[in-house]
Parts: sequence; C-alpha cells; structure tokens
Amino acid sequence: MEIPPPPVPEAELTDWRQTDRTVDAPFSTPVVSVRTHTVVYEESTQREQVREASGLDHPWRFFFSSRVRLDPPQPPNPMLTSVLRTRVFAAFVDRLADRGLTEITEQDRGRLSVGGAKGVRKRYRARLRVDTADSTDGASTESDPESLSLPIEALVVVWADGDYFVAGGAYPAGRPESGPDALVAALGDVVDPTADRSELVSLIKGCGRQ
Repeated sequence: MEIPPPPVPEAELTDWRQTDRTVDAPFSTPVVSVRTHTVVYEESTQREQVREASGLDHPWRFFFSSRVRLDPPQPPNPMLTSVLRTRVFAAFVDRLADRGLTEITEQDRGRLSVGGAKGVRKRYRARLRVDTADSTDGASTESDPESLSLPIEALVVVWADGDYFVAGGAYPAGRPESGPDALVAALGDVVDPTADRSELVSLIKGCGRQ
C-alpha cells in the first residue's frame, strides 16, 4: 500500500533540516493494518550557534510529522481512534528515549485544533544528559562537571482528517542545570522555552494548513 508523505509547513522550516524519513508498519489489529510515513526535522541555526561557541554539536530541538493510513481504508471510529492514540503516545515516549532523554513523565493532556480537526495533545517533561568529555561508554552523571543536564519539554498531537496524523517534537524547557561553562553559556544565549514552544505549536498547526 502506497502512503504519501505527511503534510509539513515548508515555509516555516527554513531554520530546520530534515534528518530522517521512514515508511513503516508499526502494528496491526484484527480489523486493519496500519502504515505510517514519517519525516523528522532538527533545528539547525541555534544548533550551529551552540556548536561554534562550545564545540559540542547536538540536536537541541526536533519536530516530526506522520501520516497514518489504514488498510483497508475506513473512517475514524471511537474504538480504533482510542487504540491508535494509545499506540502513538507510547511510541512517542520511545522516540524520546531513543533520542537520549530520561525521566520522561506525562504532564497533562488537552486539545489542539489542527486545520479543521480537533487533535488530542499530550505534554511531557524529560531530562537530557550529555557527556561532553571523551569517554568509551558515553556514561554521564549529574555530579560530573563535564556532564550537561538540560530540562526538556515535549509535545505530541494526534488528529483525524481523512487519514490519521501525528505531529510533535521537543525543545529545552530551561537553562542547563549543570555542564561546562562554555556550553551552559552558549545554551543560555539561545534557550527560550516560550518562543520554542510557540514555534513547535505553530509547526504542528501548520501541518493542517497544507
């Protein structure tokens, strides 16, 4: 089954770089098979500023969009929507963990309009720890002065508009709590949780305007 790429607001992604594109079959039910087409972007301008100032190159913010298509096609229904949301939220937590985030906790759940659809939103808090010193195992601890500890906030939204769609991402939720002075200063210069959250929400809503 062919599945088109998901919608993204291209005009708003000038400071972002696409880093991944996947077509997958994440799960099936006795009624339908589920296919997804996902694109992932990472913010590049602030990342380069931090790299130049501190020497550390790391993706601090990401955004993704997914189209979820059912085979055989069928209109959304409450039971299938509930199953899909449960799987999506669990997969998003796994995505955060795969990106090195720990202490991932759900903060709240609400609604977000995307285009003409009513989406269900979840917000998470997490922590990013990065060992900035050379090491063989990459381990880091909060007490290590070379270990960066950064609070992270993440959002994910699920909505239906013909197909099902998912979009979300993550961004620093505040200044670093520990780390090398140059890195803490560099991140402190670019971290703006209010602006970053507003941009992520705009990108998510932009998926409904395409």
